[in-house]
Amino acid sequence: MILSSFLTCYLAVLASLPIEGHLVEDTLPILSYSFETKQDLDFDDLPDDWSRRKGPGYPQYVEVSIDRNQGRSGQQSLHIGVNGGHATIYSPPEKIDSDHAYVFRGFIKTQKLRHDAALISISFLDHKRQRVQQFVSRPVTGTHKGWVEVALGPMTPKPNVRFIVIGCHVAHNNQKDISGDIWFDDLWVGSLPQLDILNNYHRHFVDHSAEIRVSSRISGLNPQNKYRLDLELVDSMDQKVADSSLELMTNPEDVKGVANSRLLDGNNHTEVWRLHPMEYGFYEVRSKLVRDKKSILAKKTSFAVIDLVTPRSQGEFGWTISQENNQLPINELPDIAAQAGINWIKFPLWNVMASEDTQRPSRVAEMLDAFSNRSITPIGLLNHPPKELRSQFAKDWQGVSGIFTMPASFWSPSLEEVFARYTSLVNYWQLGGDDDKSFIGMRNLNNTLKNVKSQLDLIGRDTHVGIHWDWKTPLPKNTMPNSFLSINNDQRLSASELRSVLQKTDVSPGASPRWITITPLPKENYLPEERGIDLAKRMVTAKYMGADGIFADSIFDEQHGLLNQNGSPTLLFLPWRTVALALQGAKYQGAFNMPQKSTNHVFTRDDEAIIFAWNDEPTEEILYLGEDVYATDVWGRRIDLERDPETRRHKLSVGPAPVIVRKCNKQIAYWRLAAQFEKGKSKSEYGGHADALIGKNTFSQSVRGKAVFNVPKGWEVEPQEWEFNTGTGEEYRLETFMTLPSNASLGKKDVSIDFEIFAERKYSIRVNRPYHVGLGDIVVNVIDKKIEGNVLEVEQIIVNNTSPLETLQFRCSLFIPSMKRMQRFITELKNGQDRKLYYIPNADSLKGKELWIRAEQVNGRRILNYRWVVGESWQNQTPTPQQEIKVEKPIIR
Repeated sequence: MILSSFLTCYLAVLASLPIEGHLVEDTLPILSYSFETKQDLDFDDLPDDWSRRKGPGYPQYVEVSIDRNQGRSGQQSLHIGVNGGHATIYSPPEKIDSDHAYVFRGFIKTQKLRHDAALISISFLDHKRQRVQQFVSRPVTGTHKGWVEVALGPMTPKPNVRFIVIGCHVAHNNQKDISGDIWFDDLWVGSLPQLDILNNYHRHFVDHSAEIRVSSRISGLNPQNKYRLDLELVDSMDQKVADSSLELMTNPEDVKGVANSRLLDGNNHTEVWRLHPMEYGFYEVRSKLVRDKKSILAKKTSFAVIDLVTPRSQGEFGWTISQENNQLPINELPDIAAQAGINWIKFPLWNVMASEDTQRPSRVAEMLDAFSNRSITPIGLLNHPPKELRSQFAKDWQGVSGIFTMPASFWSPSLEEVFARYTSLVNYWQLGGDDDKSFIGMRNLNNTLKNVKSQLDLIGRDTHVGIHWDWKTPLPKNTMPNSFLSINNDQRLSASELRSVLQKTDVSPGASPRWITITPLPKENYLPEERGIDLAKRMVTAKYMGADGIFADSIFDEQHGLLNQNGSPTLLFLPWRTVALALQGAKYQGAFNMPQKSTNHVFTRDDEAIIFAWNDEPTEEILYLGEDVYATDVWGRRIDLERDPETRRHKLSVGPAPVIVRKCNKQIAYWRLAAQFEKGKSKSEYGGHADALIGKNTFSQSVRGKAVFNVPKGWEVEPQEWEFNTGTGEEYRLETFMTLPSNASLGKKDVSIDFEIFAERKYSIRVNRPYHVGLGDIVVNVIDKKIEGNVLEVEQIIVNNTSPLETLQFRCSLFIPSMKRMQRFITELKNGQDRKLYYIPNADSLKGKELWIRAEQVNGRRILNYRWVVGESWQNQTPTPQQEIKVEKPIIR
């Protein structure tokens, strides 16, 4: 393993690189070392003017010298003989400026390394030769026969940078090698023009009505070359929305006659690309600097077109920041979070006080205070213990529970400064991150949590302590007050799986709040559309199933995060924001039946109802929702809603992607949810059945009106129309008597009730409800197969579930278009099922046609009807070998 501080620095470098940045072969060289004889003119076996680091942990007995018999492109290289200690050697400072970007390439070869690793660093220094920035290459270890290339950049220096230094390092963690060899060779640094897309919080989130301005800063151009700046704007589906191309000239003579060109004034130029206001949604700006018709630099940034909102005071949604590093835009983060619909945020605090940046603890405190001022409750993550504390567990490390099960005297000193600084700002603390499994199934869990809480309560008040759990293990019962469970899963649960596990969890009074962590689908292997749909459905599911908290996991993660390291939105920011803002602090009311059976969930908040709807198949739902309704997709893009000019009903296009309908009339939503049948089902018997339509006046005033019952053809209803007059909150009951025809099929039938309501104005509301024919005491099912010889086999299954048990007899008829009916008889059917088979020739000619089985009870009133379409399940069936069967000869009518 390598030195952890270098590894952390390496990861930070990767996160900061331009997404499309790359090493350019024809970059202007400014610095190179091949360690040949001309770079050791004093023949001391060290490169001239290089300096070796001294001090504790860097013993001078580790050999560092020029190897005159080993080289990559020449005869020599820099060699370090591994001998149980760290070693670092630095090049002399070389002057650079902040107008250019810089790239590095070098080569490393290692032999017999197990624990040590070789790295190369690039340091940018200020005028006092103090380090301002450092970039570290990937580590190289093991045994390599050939040379391993390592590269860094483009690296953008800060404005106060004046010098560059190359460092060659040998590093390790607790275990170290006592022998081995490392060679460094062909170290090279080149300069590039610098291309930056200037960003700040307000440019990442643009108001819907605002002009879009993209600022690009270009510097370090060579007057001997010709340059062009290409810009492209794409939307969330990677479709090009706009583009621009601008020739950049440094010579006034070159501008003449060149359309769309710009004469640069000086070496540092900012170009602003102005665009008209865009539709709601996610956008990405891709910029490319072309030199002499060859692309040399590419960068991109993103922004979201939204309506800026005022944060709400309460809600279940939150974010998790699992890693604390100096790259995070902590000054902008509270404002970004306030626009994301969240009221909770987890932030790692254990190591903030140990930061090399002495101002970091104060800036974090200011950030936490800013969160609270925006109604966002911070949660302190205690997930990364200090190295000296962690190292005491060596190979036995399982997670932070090992630390907190020790006496408080063991761990509290490492947290005293953290608690003292932040408990006035943080009342919620989570022991371990959302990947720490060490508390799951632990004995004496409550005692451990109580001990930690007692230490926190010495400084703060009303502190809450939580831990990570998973769905595979039953949730702990009787946990202490003021505790919470942050529930995660290594595998991403789908919306249906999440619903299932939430149904099984304890929601009894006194149970610990269930905070659900949602990890979005990664970039790899998933399309943008399916990633957004999946995230939205899981958020809605967690909300309507009553999760106490709903957190996005690791929001800065490169694969599934919501934000880039600079605070700009990723593709998933808008789906998260759109759903969270719609449901923030809302209450779940249930679902109603849509005409085309789309899945839907209804929430209410303040004076509006919010509806989420989706359907596996694209369809159109027609229903009245209110006068001020608007709809969006999960990206926040507005969806046009057509309306019938007479009924005022909306035409809502619904498909697999959730549609979010906002500003629905809450009183109408309540009315639609309340209206239902008293029984809603009838026996499978010919004749009349009494039922009633019941509901409640959900308007804030007395109403009068009329209701009309719409039933399938052949049904008789008396009465079919009612007039009513109800006071506020008063319940109504409209009795009816239905007579079903003898050919009424079993199962759910679509019926509707049209309400014409007169309140402060006239409302026309259609309520769709299913009506069940059959009580489920007798079940009919049919399986049809095409068997060998083009014969159709129809298997009729009738199940007797009557209670008290009845012995049944049926006369069964199979009706086939243009053919004589086929009959079977069932006698003495007791508890259980009866199977009968029908065989019909010319199966292919019947595919797609509707057949009908009718079972009439002998000496009884039951008439069971079952209709189906032939061949719908054939593709899922295995062909059946022909047996000795009797195929009835059809009689054509």
